[in-house]
Amino acid sequence: MSTVHANGIDIYYEICGSGPPLTLIMGLGCSARQWQWMAPVLAKSFKVITFDNRGVGRSGKPDMEYSTEMFADDTQALLGALGIPRTHLFGVSVGGMIAQRFALKYPEMVDRLVLGCTMPSLFHLPPAPEDSETMQMSRVVSIEEGAEKMMSLFLSEGFFKEEPKRVTALKEVIMLERKEQGDDAFMLQLGAAMKHDTVDEAKNIIAPALVISGTKDPIARVENARFLAGQIPDSTLVEITGGYHAFWVERFENACDIIKKFLVS
Repeated sequence: MSTVHANGIDIYYEICGSGPPLTLIMGLGCSARQWQWMAPVLAKSFKVITFDNRGVGRSGKPDMEYSTEMFADDTQALLGALGIPRTHLFGVSVGGMIAQRFALKYPEMVDRLVLGCTMPSLFHLPPAPEDSETMQMSRVVSIEEGAEKMMSLFLSEGFFKEEPKRVTALKEVIMLERKEQGDDAFMLQLGAAMKHDTVDEAKNIIAPALVISGTKDPIARVENARFLAGQIPDSTLVEITGGYHAFWVERFENACDIIKKFLVS
């Protein structure tokens, strides 16, 4: 648990495990805490680097315009400060957008690329209107109610009944992240996501890529994964049947198996 000054801000990061480097990038409004289920499993085979993006968690939250290119630059600067010239890269949701931009801008640094529950643009095959409304409402109600609304899109109904301890743990993390981040930094991150567009650039990603998505993801619809896999030349598509958005929580064991097989193949 450390902080390094890179690309003009303090970036909080954690490293666990040993082996080939594997850098994980979390999504909008989410901190490295949400890797608590996947990171220990992946650390059995890799040197896992997790961190809080600019504008969230324990990293700096400067009041300025953000972009996914800036987030990619932050990631590159962090890896440079850690002495890591090349890494496997795994991003989920908006973290997957950042990973796309990183792979395009710093191809020499990417060994293999994993894009999870993500999209080339927020406006490419967007969520259903009712799900978009749920996301919007999550920002105007209380922190607890907001966490519950987002979790209804993150997790399947069955998971709430089957894994109440994990549900409670995730809820506590989301509520803490909301308190740490505040509305201003969230809007700066959201602005970066809204400007992101690799619809016409994904075909230029040269790293071997795994695109993974839940078939019932209401936020990043599975059609987005199919599009990305169809655009990236050397790509493999894996669909998690019945999976919702936060497979890094609900289906983490299955996802770790899929990702490990891809990275070592």
